[in-house]
Amino acid sequence: MYRSDRGWTLVELMLVLVILVSALVLASPLMQSVVQGNRLWGASSRFLLALSLARSEAILRNRTVSICPSSLYRTRLALCSGTYADGWIVFTNANRDRVIDGATDTVLRGFEGLPPGYAVANRDGTRRVSSLINFNADGTANVNRTLRFCPPQSAARASISVVLNMVGRARLHHDAAACSLD
Repeated sequence: MYRSDRGWTLVELMLVLVILVSALVLASPLMQSVVQGNRLWGASSRFLLALSLARSEAILRNRTVSICPSSLYRTRLALCSGTYADGWIVFTNANRDRVIDGATDTVLRGFEGLPPGYAVANRDGTRRVSSLINFNADGTANVNRTLRFCPPQSAARASISVVLNMVGRARLHHDAAACSLD
């Protein structure tokens, strides 16, 4: 009687490995694009959360609350400096300035910065943003502003904008264009 051994031959195993490696090589750029898109969406959503927090705290506390770029999350120093790619803080701001006064101002929350290579730019996507955003005691912002969250320059992904209107309402907007930061 003939008895066949169960198992795979070396040729069959090599063929399966070649197919798996080929599939991984082809899927790698697609996965990188998905990861970049998720990072961009997460960062812009965190900024939208900061805007909502600042607006609600301004109304609740009946005083000006501001958002400014800061690397507080990394350095533990509550200073308004750098760009929003470094991170940002939400704080009460009695003087409506870029200085966090220990006697009159309170840091409400700090947010982590963006991954390396990512940036926050102006509406046109041509320069980095570092301006202060103030919410009045009635929740208004008194300025229309768009901040564009940009992927790394090598990425073939469109940016995501956070749009803030004068009334203080903020929303996310998917942009069709890429950023052109230098």
